[in-house]
Amino acid sequence: SSGINAEYGGSGGGNGGASEIQGAQGRLVNPGTVLEVGWMLLKFSQLTHKKELRKQAMSLFVETTFTSAWDPAYGGVFSFLDVDGLSPTELTWNMKLWWPVAESMIALIMAYKFSGNRTFLNQFSRAFDYAMVHFREPDHGEWYGYADTQGRITHTFKGGPDKGCFHVARCLWMCAKLVREVVASGGVEK
Repeated sequence: SSGINAEYGGSGGGNGGASEIQGAQGRLVNPGTVLEVGWMLLKFSQLTHKKELRKQAMSLFVETTFTSAWDPAYGGVFSFLDVDGLSPTELTWNMKLWWPVAESMIALIMAYKFSGNRTFLNQFSRAFDYAMVHFREPDHGEWYGYADTQGRITHTFKGGPDKGCFHVARCLWMCAKLVREVVASGGVEK
Protein backbone atom coordinates (compact mmCIF):
# COMPACT_ATOMS: atom_id res chain seq x y z
CA SER A 1 0.00 0.00 0.00
CA SER A 2 1.34 3.44 -0.89
CA GLY A 3 1.72 6.49 1.34
CA ILE A 4 -1.12 8.18 -0.47
CA ASN A 5 -3.52 5.46 0.76
CA ALA A 6 -3.38 6.50 4.41
CA GLU A 7 -3.65 10.21 3.63
CA TYR A 8 -6.56 9.91 1.19
CA GLY A 9 -8.31 7.26 3.23
CA GLY A 10 -7.66 4.37 0.84
CA SER A 11 -10.33 2.93 -1.37
CA GLY A 12 -12.70 2.55 1.56
CA GLY A 13 -12.82 6.03 3.08
CA GLY A 14 -12.43 9.73 2.74
CA ASN A 15 -15.67 10.17 0.83
CA GLY A 16 -17.41 12.50 3.27
CA GLY A 17 -20.56 10.37 3.31
CA ALA A 18 -21.00 10.26 -0.45
CA SER A 19 -21.71 6.93 -2.05
CA GLU A 20 -18.43 5.22 -2.88
CA ILE A 21 -17.43 4.51 -6.45
CA GLN A 22 -16.25 0.91 -6.55
CA GLY A 23 -13.19 -0.50 -8.29
CA ALA A 24 -10.46 1.25 -10.21
CA GLN A 25 -12.51 4.40 -10.90
CA GLY A 26 -13.15 4.85 -7.18
CA ARG A 27 -9.42 4.66 -6.47
CA LEU A 28 -8.37 7.08 -9.23
CA VAL A 29 -6.57 10.27 -8.19
CA ASN A 30 -5.82 13.13 -10.58
CA PRO A 31 -2.81 14.86 -8.98
CA GLY A 32 -3.13 17.99 -11.14
CA THR A 33 -6.66 18.62 -9.90
CA VAL A 34 -5.74 17.86 -6.28
CA LEU A 35 -2.80 20.29 -6.43
CA GLU A 36 -5.00 22.95 -8.03
CA VAL A 37 -7.59 22.55 -5.27
CA GLY A 38 -4.71 22.67 -2.77
CA TRP A 39 -3.55 26.12 -3.79
CA MET A 40 -7.15 27.33 -3.95
CA LEU A 41 -7.68 26.12 -0.37
CA LEU A 42 -4.46 27.87 0.68
CA LYS A 43 -5.72 31.12 -0.84
CA PHE A 44 -9.14 30.64 0.80
CA SER A 45 -7.49 29.96 4.16
CA GLN A 46 -5.57 33.22 3.80
CA LEU A 47 -8.72 35.21 3.05
CA THR A 48 -10.73 33.59 5.87
CA HIS A 49 -7.89 33.29 8.42
CA LYS A 50 -8.51 29.54 8.80
CA LYS A 51 -5.11 28.27 9.93
CA GLU A 52 -6.25 24.66 10.44
CA LEU A 53 -7.51 24.56 6.85
CA ARG A 54 -4.15 25.95 5.72
CA LYS A 55 -2.31 23.15 7.54
CA GLN A 56 -4.56 20.49 6.03
CA ALA A 57 -4.25 21.94 2.54
CA MET A 58 -0.46 22.04 2.79
CA SER A 59 -0.19 18.53 4.23
CA LEU A 60 -2.75 16.57 2.24
CA PHE A 61 -3.40 18.50 -0.96
CA VAL A 62 0.10 19.81 -1.62
CA GLU A 63 2.78 17.82 0.21
CA THR A 64 1.26 14.32 0.05
CA THR A 65 0.00 14.73 -3.50
CA PHE A 66 3.20 16.18 -4.93
CA THR A 67 5.39 13.63 -3.15
CA SER A 68 3.20 10.77 -4.38
CA ALA A 69 2.81 12.08 -7.93
CA TRP A 70 6.42 13.17 -8.59
CA ASP A 71 8.27 10.59 -10.68
CA PRO A 72 11.52 9.86 -8.81
CA ALA A 73 13.11 8.21 -11.86
CA TYR A 74 12.47 10.79 -14.61
CA GLY A 75 10.88 13.76 -12.88
CA GLY A 76 7.54 15.27 -13.73
CA VAL A 77 4.09 14.74 -12.26
CA PHE A 78 2.20 11.57 -13.19
CA SER A 79 -1.19 12.21 -14.77
CA PHE A 80 -3.06 9.72 -12.59
CA LEU A 81 -2.47 7.64 -9.46
CA ASP A 82 -4.31 4.79 -7.79
CA VAL A 83 -5.01 5.57 -4.14
CA ASP A 84 -4.12 2.00 -3.13
CA GLY A 85 -0.84 2.05 -5.05
CA LEU A 86 -2.08 -0.29 -7.77
CA SER A 87 -1.47 0.38 -11.45
CA PRO A 88 -3.96 3.04 -12.58
CA THR A 89 -6.27 1.90 -15.37
CA GLU A 90 -6.04 5.22 -17.21
CA LEU A 91 -3.90 4.58 -20.29
CA THR A 92 -2.15 7.95 -19.94
CA TRP A 93 -1.45 7.57 -16.20
CA ASN A 94 2.34 7.77 -16.54
CA MET A 95 2.45 10.59 -19.09
CA LYS A 96 3.66 13.99 -17.99
CA LEU A 97 1.26 16.78 -18.95
CA TRP A 98 1.91 20.51 -18.78
CA TRP A 99 -0.96 21.47 -16.51
CA PRO A 100 -0.27 19.22 -13.46
CA VAL A 101 3.28 20.59 -13.42
CA ALA A 102 1.90 24.13 -13.68
CA GLU A 103 -0.57 23.53 -10.83
CA SER A 104 2.18 21.99 -8.70
CA MET A 105 4.37 25.07 -9.22
CA ILE A 106 1.61 27.38 -7.95
CA ALA A 107 0.74 25.11 -5.00
CA LEU A 108 4.36 24.63 -3.94
CA ILE A 109 5.44 28.28 -4.03
CA MET A 110 2.23 29.28 -2.24
CA ALA A 111 2.82 26.61 0.43
CA TYR A 112 6.35 27.95 0.88
CA LYS A 113 5.03 31.50 1.20
CA PHE A 114 2.67 30.46 4.00
CA SER A 115 4.97 28.02 5.83
CA GLY A 116 8.60 28.88 5.22
CA ASN A 117 9.20 25.15 4.79
CA ARG A 118 12.16 24.93 2.40
CA THR A 119 11.00 21.51 1.23
CA PHE A 120 8.21 23.30 -0.65
CA LEU A 121 10.72 25.72 -2.16
CA ASN A 122 12.98 22.85 -3.25
CA GLN A 123 10.03 20.99 -4.76
CA PHE A 124 8.93 24.16 -6.56
CA SER A 125 12.43 24.47 -7.99
CA ARG A 126 12.31 20.86 -9.17
CA ALA A 127 8.91 21.34 -10.85
CA PHE A 128 9.99 24.67 -12.41
CA ASP A 129 13.21 23.13 -13.77
CA TYR A 130 11.27 20.19 -15.19
CA ALA A 131 8.83 22.50 -16.98
CA MET A 132 11.60 24.66 -18.42
CA VAL A 133 13.66 21.69 -19.63
CA HIS A 134 10.88 19.44 -20.90
CA PHE A 135 7.87 21.60 -21.85
CA ARG A 136 9.20 25.05 -22.75
CA GLU A 137 9.83 25.54 -26.44
CA PRO A 138 13.19 27.39 -26.53
CA ASP A 139 12.55 29.75 -29.45
CA HIS A 140 9.19 31.22 -28.42
CA GLY A 141 8.65 30.14 -24.82
CA GLU A 142 5.21 28.52 -25.10
CA TRP A 143 5.00 25.08 -23.53
CA TYR A 144 4.39 21.81 -25.28
CA GLY A 145 1.65 19.89 -23.51
CA TYR A 146 2.47 16.23 -23.55
CA ALA A 147 5.54 14.19 -22.66
CA ASP A 148 6.07 10.47 -22.18
CA THR A 149 7.31 8.93 -18.95
CA GLN A 150 10.93 9.84 -19.72
CA GLY A 151 10.00 13.47 -20.49
CA ARG A 152 10.21 13.28 -24.29
CA ILE A 153 7.64 15.43 -26.08
CA THR A 154 4.97 13.24 -27.69
CA HIS A 155 2.92 15.93 -29.45
CA THR A 156 4.69 18.86 -31.12
CA PHE A 157 1.70 21.21 -31.26
CA LYS A 158 1.42 23.79 -28.50
CA GLY A 159 -2.34 24.22 -28.58
CA GLY A 160 -5.27 22.02 -29.39
CA PRO A 161 -8.61 20.72 -28.18
CA ASP A 162 -7.28 20.03 -24.68
CA LYS A 163 -4.41 22.50 -24.35
CA GLY A 164 -4.95 26.22 -24.51
CA CYS A 165 -2.80 29.01 -23.14
CA PHE A 166 -4.64 29.36 -19.81
CA HIS A 167 -2.64 27.10 -17.45
CA VAL A 168 0.79 28.31 -18.52
CA ALA A 169 -0.05 32.01 -18.39
CA ARG A 170 -1.83 31.70 -15.03
CA CYS A 171 0.99 29.60 -13.60
CA LEU A 172 3.79 31.94 -14.62
CA TRP A 173 1.89 35.06 -13.57
CA MET A 174 0.92 33.62 -10.17
CA CYS A 175 4.38 32.20 -9.47
CA ALA A 176 6.07 35.50 -10.36
CA LYS A 177 3.60 37.36 -8.12
CA LEU A 178 4.12 34.95 -5.21
CA VAL A 179 7.92 35.07 -5.50
CA ARG A 180 7.81 38.90 -5.57
CA GLU A 181 5.61 38.87 -2.43
CA VAL A 182 8.02 36.57 -0.57
CA VAL A 183 11.02 38.70 -1.58
CA ALA A 184 9.27 42.00 -0.75
CA SER A 185 8.17 40.80 2.67
CA GLY A 186 11.63 39.52 3.45
CA GLY A 187 10.27 36.15 4.41
CA VAL A 188 7.16 34.17 4.95
CA GLU A 189 3.54 35.16 5.56
CA LYS A 190 2.17 33.14 8.45
